[in-house]
Amino acid sequence: MQDARNPDLEAAIAANPIDREPYVVLADWLQVQGDPRGELMALQLTGKDTEADAVLAKHRDYFLGPLAAHATVYDEGGNNSSSSLRTPEQDEAWQQIHRQAFRWKNGFIHYVRLSHDEYQDGDTKFDGQIAEVLSTALDHPSARFVVEFAFQSNGDPNEADLQDVIDVLAEKAPPSTRKLTFGDNVDQISWHHTGNLNALWARIPNLQTLEIETGEFEVGTMHAPALERAIFITGGLSASCGRGIATAHMPNIRHLEIYYGDENYGGTCKIDDVMPLLERDDLTQLRTLGLKNSLFANDIARMIGSARCLPGLLTLDLSLGAMTDEGAQFLAEGAPRLAHLKTLDLRRNFLTAAGIALVKNLCPEVITDAQEEPYRRSNGELNYFVSVAE
Repeated sequence: MQDARNPDLEAAIAANPIDREPYVVLADWLQVQGDPRGELMALQLTGKDTEADAVLAKHRDYFLGPLAAHATVYDEGGNNSSSSLRTPEQDEAWQQIHRQAFRWKNGFIHYVRLSHDEYQDGDTKFDGQIAEVLSTALDHPSARFVVEFAFQSNGDPNEADLQDVIDVLAEKAPPSTRKLTFGDNVDQISWHHTGNLNALWARIPNLQTLEIETGEFEVGTMHAPALERAIFITGGLSASCGRGIATAHMPNIRHLEIYYGDENYGGTCKIDDVMPLLERDDLTQLRTLGLKNSLFANDIARMIGSARCLPGLLTLDLSLGAMTDEGAQFLAEGAPRLAHLKTLDLRRNFLTAAGIALVKNLCPEVITDAQEEPYRRSNGELNYFVSVAE
């Protein structure tokens, strides 16, 4: 018997897809039913990967079917803010892992990563749409309990966004979804487009981690009751998206990073778009807050001392922006309100030795590495910049 179903056991897994025990019970039940997935589950649950791979190969049509043709991802890594931090050896290892479209755990596809590099030559080039592959995957029994999804590009990232992928997720994402990544290995960040996540929230109430690295996206009316970690990396955050994040329903958020970017790349956010976040007192679990990569970093420094969300923080990250000694002075004036922090990250701003002296004792760890130097325009005006834009 293949694809035997047990709604009660499946519901237990969907409710907590990280818990091993419901899988163990389902594996036993499936073996009694004669479903080969029961054997695969038992082998993967006990770490017998070689034997599990043999079962996967033996029943390839059952476990993968039409997905077998899309098991490898062919996109290429770029010199982005993520990949540039890896050594060549680490990058090779990253590529080997992330070229697997489907990674298995406990007898099911645990992780789905899809991307289409339009510039791939030869027989490996995929001429369809990754939304089609995603839809096929989510209709397949093996993807019944996917926990993590990652999407890089959808053809040429400068011409196509990931909206059709988002729309498929909004229709079919399983309740086991806990982590979403959009743009996990982006080359030119300003070329990459994600789309609007608004329709997605109702489908993924159990999402715990959201990571976005892109040149353009919108969160819409963000309702993420289980979200604990969110990182929004962009070279240009729109005012509408900034306010959407600032006002999002995310009562369990613990780690939040927002990159604001440069107005030349769509960064229309100003301090007024950050204030709704700073004025919140309902984010009681928030421990790490990053307001990063901002041209208006001095304004953030001026307002952070009175932020209602500040008392619960352990780490405040104001790095990668255009903060000058003026911002350092604002932080120093609010010293008593910052003393409870464990870490204040101010790396890669524009602080001079005098500015660093102002902030160095604000909390136990103040990071001021790699301060930038402004460059002087032909008219004599000093130009300050953010670290992530193009």
